[in-house]
Amino acid sequence: MRVSFLLALTLPLLAGLTARPVQAFDPAEVCSLETARQERIQGIPHRLLHSIALVESGRWDPRREESFAWPWTVMAEGRGRFLPTKAEAIAEVQKLRAKGVTNIDVGCMQVNLRAHKDAFRDLDEAFDPASNVAYAGRFLSSLHDNAGDWSVAGSYYHSQTPDLAARYKAKLMARWNNEKTRSAGAPVDIRLASVSADERLPLGLRSLRMASAPAARAVDPMLEQNRKRAEAQQKLDAERQEAKRVADAYRQAKLEEYRQRRQQQPQNRG
Repeated sequence: MRVSFLLALTLPLLAGLTARPVQAFDPAEVCSLETARQERIQGIPHRLLHSIALVESGRWDPRREESFAWPWTVMAEGRGRFLPTKAEAIAEVQKLRAKGVTNIDVGCMQVNLRAHKDAFRDLDEAFDPASNVAYAGRFLSSLHDNAGDWSVAGSYYHSQTPDLAARYKAKLMARWNNEKTRSAGAPVDIRLASVSADERLPLGLRSLRMASAPAARAVDPMLEQNRKRAEAQQKLDAERQEAKRVADAYRQAKLEEYRQRRQQQPQNRG
């Protein structure tokens, strides 16, 4: 009964959406907004995930004279494709798969569908900017957990083959340094940072999805695990810095004591 009631409320909304499509966000901005949100959620350094997106799916905007990550990007057979809509991007992947192509990168973060075959339920989720960027953030965080260094983790995002990782790292670090400089002092855009994917749906569709979705999907344990890891790493770093400070102070005190004894030795002999 409840679902039927919700459908009754939602059908007029669906009709309106079909007659006049509404796009809540500019595709040229959505990847940037999602990377900013995931950097805060997952404790990833400022603009690192954003810089990876620009390297992976960036396209030049001559009007604004800057690059931006494009959510409907498909890379396969050595060629990148910037499709105009999500539906066309999905159709392009389906066409490639029909030809037997499996090595395909998709979305804002160019997640490889062969290497990460269990990352998404379907192509619709794979091209969803929120899902695509969130998964990429978790993958980058896992690389950092193993490498212990964000710049190395960034290079491994592309490949762990040494020469490929080195070339990618040089490109990524240049982009990251540039983006950090550009963003210094700039106001934070929180249009997507403060809302969930469900909150971006029209109210009727959001209610229907909440009524039918399993409760277990409401919480992402991976995000909570990454948050705890980041907090533990910060605590460990602080403890190491304090231990180093104490050790340095102790060495300095012992050196000063030794110098004073050396200075007093001739006087004692006299």
